[in-house]
Amino acid sequence: MDNLEYSVPYNGDPETLEEIFKLAGSSKNIIREIYLSGPQLYSGSGRVMPPLNDHEFIEIIEQIRSKKIRINLLMNSTCEGSSWYLPELMSFKLSYLERIHKDHGVEAVTVANPIYIKHIRGLLPNIEICASVLADIDCVQRADIYTRAGADILTIDVNINRDLDLLEEIKDTTGAELKLMVNEGCLYKCPLRKFHLNYTSHKAKELGIEGDHLFNLECNEIISEDNSQILKSCWIRPEDTSKYKKITKFFKIVGRELPRNTLLRSVKAYLDENWHGDIMDILCASLKKFSLLHAAYLDNKSLDRYRFFETVTSCHRNCGRCNYCNELAKNLVKFGVISNGKLDDVGLEDMADNLRAAAKLS
Repeated sequence: MDNLEYSVPYNGDPETLEEIFKLAGSSKNIIREIYLSGPQLYSGSGRVMPPLNDHEFIEIIEQIRSKKIRINLLMNSTCEGSSWYLPELMSFKLSYLERIHKDHGVEAVTVANPIYIKHIRGLLPNIEICASVLADIDCVQRADIYTRAGADILTIDVNINRDLDLLEEIKDTTGAELKLMVNEGCLYKCPLRKFHLNYTSHKAKELGIEGDHLFNLECNEIISEDNSQILKSCWIRPEDTSKYKKITKFFKIVGRELPRNTLLRSVKAYLDENWHGDIMDILCASLKKFSLLHAAYLDNKSLDRYRFFETVTSCHRNCGRCNYCNELAKNLVKFGVISNGKLDDVGLEDMADNLRAAAKLS
């Protein structure tokens, strides 16, 4: 079959979940799974989410399973302190996973730590294990080690989303299914990434306010000084997902922390393989925040005129010798454009404040 399949986030809002169920039947493409984090008592994850207890979690997974959609539990912290490796804590976490897998039908788990993957595979031979994007799988070597540890699916480092030859080599070497994250708007090869992820992993367990504004400010400054970073970030356009069919038909939409309208907009665009409007309105992370702060706009369809997919997937990242992304940024990135998506996301009053602040900065 030619259908694409998507891994879609649950953002903690029941009304959003109901709308996702409606979208699941609206396209030829498929919502294969809904991913979410469980109670913080057992594990952190890559996002800070509202507190959740056992009873609430079980209610959510039963609701999802009633729609015949698979569930992927995220246990993908990159750090939980030195106690993370104590035998008694590992046993506590694995016992919980065993219970919700066997008693409540959770089919899949996403993990970043290869030591935990190895233990999970030994305990639960039938659960589907997905190596998290936070595992930084960006080469055959890492992919092979994660597969040998027990991962069935590899969520590939977004920094190689546009390296088709390397993606195909990873697939052929490991035999694992690849999952590509399509709408993360982080900086290419961001030097802050591992520090931000470790910080978030701890906050996810501590149930504290994330307070990651320091990281956001740093990324915003970098993008403000070099708008070509918008193009260099390795997001995949909805229209280009089908061009990966030789490699995979499985894609992940980011957005557990997003409000309803923002998340549903992204899910619909990727299910339809089509988006008219600002590409940053369906992205998240640094580019999303930058676009809201500066009313920045990049028309998605305008990229077709510049053979965007063909160019960026044949790129050797010799930015010192190539001016493609710089020229695109100069020609296509606009400021002071308030799209419908931006109004949905922050409202007219906030957008007006952002525009005034951006004008002062410039």
